[in-house]
Amino acid sequence: MGGSQSKQTFTYTVPVPGSETPGSSQIYVNPDAKPYLAGSLASGAKNLFENFKSSVQRHGSRPFLGTRVQKQDGSLGDYSWKTFGEVDEIARKLGNGLVSLGLNERDEDNNAFVGIYSKNREEWIYMDLACIGQSITSVPLYDVQQADTISFIVQQTNMKCIALQGNKLSNLFDIKKEDNLGQVKVLIQFEEVDEENRKKAEELGLALYSLQEVIERGETGDYNPPESNSIFTLCYTSGTTGRSKGAVITHENMIATIVGVQSMGFDFNKEDSHISYLPLAHMMERIVFHTLVDAGSQIGFFGGDVMKLKEDLAVLKPTLFVSVPRLFNRFYDAITQQFNSQGGIKKMLINRGLSSKLSHFNSDGRLTSTIWDSLVFKKVTSVLGGRVRIMLTGSAPISADVLNFLKVTFSCPIVEGYGQTETCAASLLTNINDSECGHLGGPIPTLELKLADVPDMNYLSTDTDEQGNHQPRGEICFRGPPAFKSYYKAPDQTQETIDEEGWVHSGDVGVRLHHNGAFKIIDRKKNFFKLAQGEYVAAEKVEMVYNTSPYIMQIFVYGDSLQSYLVAIIVPDEQFVKKGWAPQNEMADSSIEEICNNQKFKEDVFADMQAKAKEGKLFGFEQVRKIHLEPTPWTPEDMLTPTQKLMRHKAKQKYEEVIQAMYAQS
Repeated sequence: MGGSQSKQTFTYTVPVPGSETPGSSQIYVNPDAKPYLAGSLASGAKNLFENFKSSVQRHGSRPFLGTRVQKQDGSLGDYSWKTFGEVDEIARKLGNGLVSLGLNERDEDNNAFVGIYSKNREEWIYMDLACIGQSITSVPLYDVQQADTISFIVQQTNMKCIALQGNKLSNLFDIKKEDNLGQVKVLIQFEEVDEENRKKAEELGLALYSLQEVIERGETGDYNPPESNSIFTLCYTSGTTGRSKGAVITHENMIATIVGVQSMGFDFNKEDSHISYLPLAHMMERIVFHTLVDAGSQIGFFGGDVMKLKEDLAVLKPTLFVSVPRLFNRFYDAITQQFNSQGGIKKMLINRGLSSKLSHFNSDGRLTSTIWDSLVFKKVTSVLGGRVRIMLTGSAPISADVLNFLKVTFSCPIVEGYGQTETCAASLLTNINDSECGHLGGPIPTLELKLADVPDMNYLSTDTDEQGNHQPRGEICFRGPPAFKSYYKAPDQTQETIDEEGWVHSGDVGVRLHHNGAFKIIDRKKNFFKLAQGEYVAAEKVEMVYNTSPYIMQIFVYGDSLQSYLVAIIVPDEQFVKKGWAPQNEMADSSIEEICNNQKFKEDVFADMQAKAKEGKLFGFEQVRKIHLEPTPWTPEDMLTPTQKLMRHKAKQKYEEVIQAMYAQS
């Protein structure tokens, strides 16, 4: 893959003739879109139950789910695999066990919900497949979810059961003691149950079973498979700006998304393997998982500690690697630091290898080199196990320079994707052979897209580029089978997101590029504020520019409507600072707290931010004028959502005094 010998050009979208309406662009579709964006899997599957059963029939004896075996000393060894057939049998029995506990009983809206509260592991999938086979709707809970959000979800859904990993049990006990666990009566622990915990559960009015006990209850029984319009899952949004919302995702939504992804040229197959570590509670990992189910691929789970992911990769040696810009940026920083630390002939070879590969990549899209891959880049590819042939990044913007650097150093194409919970996470994708960066490609063939005017921010569907070519800008809107139909029990929020014509409004502002029909995110309709002079500023756009600074790991940009400039809270990248800046400034033995209090360090960070603002072509009013350095990284326990996005309302509350102090300075 990715070794094309001539640079190709791509057309990502075509307009639907006569589809313009006042206040929005034409409707754009993938050139391969079929009449009303319909499609079905090659297997004929119309829901995820049929999708899985088809793969069981085709690949029953092949390895499917893998978990690293724990050794006697507590360390992890090789992967142990369950076949498609073995997983099918476990899921069938587990589903019947759920029925024996009455967990398939429907509420007044004909729904039955089961929560899953765990890190990624094979038992998570057993429960998911068991629910699918009995038309029960799974409701994932992030393993780092805070108690108030868990309480809200279980009470809104009136779920009666939560399946969980053992170390989450005490959290649920605490919530139950506060009488905030709603109608939950049954807990199913993935591990064996300690009898003391079983007794504690009984005292709280809860029945606690091990997963194996529920499986043993389901020796006999049949499936109750879903329809295409059955609810597959309620996926609660991460709550970036407030209360989480439960997006209602049907089987049709998922199948239509899988069909769309497959139509974009990906040749996933039974020889592929994937490491599952991005949260299964997020739609991105779930759509990847069920797409690979159809392909008959192997899926190995990480050992539970993201900090040790490198060890898991070395053992699994996956062919696919899906990640997020935060991790890819760390790869970039680590590789560049390693390269920069070399001297002499090694440094010369690295520079020549990089120059040669980048030159070939830019001229003809070639990513491999027999000479340079062997001499220079073999150690880089070994970081991911040495077999990765496709990488995918999503969930946030990533620099084109970083992408190109990683493509040539890993000798592997990187596909950039864009999507939201509400459209099953895979809405826009770049072509695997496209060497041009800086855009997000086009919609999958099962989605329509249009741009709605945002007059307050001066983004219009009538806009042109510098050469006078029509280049519309506006809020990105989606419509089609992958798009959700509502938030659960939230009609007002649904109406805010889905208009009368069925368009899902993303809140992201995009532009359709004239030369290739691809889309690029340029702003955010929400999360913007007006400064004292009347200028509108989108915080995420500004943060994206400053995040290219190697000094910055996390950033919160804020603008007061009574002030004329922006301020920012910066969490420095400790690894970069300790290896780069500190030794050069006689602070090699200093803590990150001491470094953050050093005036020269603050000045150097600010100077680099100014350089990045210039490179990113930020307007004067978009540039940060004052900064505060925060030594402690933000986590999902305080300031981040489970998907690592900043909760701005909490950041504003936490740093209110710091912000006021920055504005008070002359």
